[in-house]
Amino acid sequence: MSRYKTKGVYFRDGVAYIRYQDERGVDVRESTKQRSAKVAEDILAKRKTEVATRTHFPTRAFDAVTFAELADYWWQAHGSKTRSQFDYLYPRVLEHFGEKRAREVTPDVVDAFLEHLATERKLSASSVNHHRTIVNGIFNFAVKRGRFDRNPVAAVRQRPEPPGRDRIVSPAEFRMLWDKADGDREMRPFLALAGTTTMRKSEILSLRWERVHLENAPYATLVRTKTGHQRHVPIPQSIVKTLKALPSHGKHEYLFPSRPTARCPEPQRPYRWDFGKQFRALAKAAGIQNVRIHDLRHAGATILMTLGVPDPIVGKVTGHRSRELERYQHLTPELRALTVNLIATELFRAKRARKETGTPTGTVRSRHAAEILGERQHVGSKRDVGGVDGTRTRGLRRDRPAF
Repeated sequence: MSRYKTKGVYFRDGVAYIRYQDERGVDVRESTKQRSAKVAEDILAKRKTEVATRTHFPTRAFDAVTFAELADYWWQAHGSKTRSQFDYLYPRVLEHFGEKRAREVTPDVVDAFLEHLATERKLSASSVNHHRTIVNGIFNFAVKRGRFDRNPVAAVRQRPEPPGRDRIVSPAEFRMLWDKADGDREMRPFLALAGTTTMRKSEILSLRWERVHLENAPYATLVRTKTGHQRHVPIPQSIVKTLKALPSHGKHEYLFPSRPTARCPEPQRPYRWDFGKQFRALAKAAGIQNVRIHDLRHAGATILMTLGVPDPIVGKVTGHRSRELERYQHLTPELRALTVNLIATELFRAKRARKETGTPTGTVRSRHAAEILGERQHVGSKRDVGGVDGTRTRGLRRDRPAF
């Protein structure tokens, strides 16, 4: 920032800014979007005159704006186009703040709303934070588009959420659920898809028959996913017969069409919203505790990793990003035992070899590493300049898989 000789005018990155006090005595910094000091001086003099004659009221233009106006603008231009399913929570936010002017939505008012959701409605911290995200998004969008001047939600903290679940469904538990679901023509296909394809619950329930291909090599096409990328999910041949037994097969657009319930007599979605109540009843009947539908997805990803499937392939199947897969690497006792056993083997192997042969530890470790990498040549030999595929590479390069 460079100073200018006229008080109230300064430059930043070559652009002239002015500084003055508004009608409330609050310091205002404004960009002139010009590079001329003379223009900046003229604009500053004009602002000071407007303040002195009480004709400069930039914040009062927003005093009459209602929250409903900002919310509707956000919903039409942004909210309804996202993949975050705001349409389920948005009506509750609009019901609470819809009658208020935007100026009346203060940090204290927002905090009281979130506290009401947590204590009166008994919502989880994650659900409370989802409501905060909506209100925050409405004001942020309005500020960026020049329809409001500040965001009161910025001063409201998020509710602390518990750490992620480490629960998975073991193969034995899955078979118990499968046996208990015998005769249920919707639950069994749902379990089959959730357990074998690692698809998310929302991805399964929103599937259309036109995107499910059951001939030859079966697969399902997911157009709208959490990550925003379309992907093709393979379906095992063994569950094709189960899927064709769905009541909706050949009769409905969706695999799991919606149906009226006591809570929602007129469903807004053409497909089912949830299977939670039925799944909890099934788990209770099977004698399985502390299990959720999403734990089936954990099981699929963990089984693939336990069997040694590389992370990139697991990510292609499950739709996870590479960083998200890291949390699955500690879910099963088998994986945890595998890692510590490998460490112990390496440590004590080197110790025993040194004791028996008198060979330095570093030499033993190097030879063991060479065995793991499948390198059969002696270090320093002329043949060490190429990989197994015949390409000329540096001797320290590891052989890359073919895929």
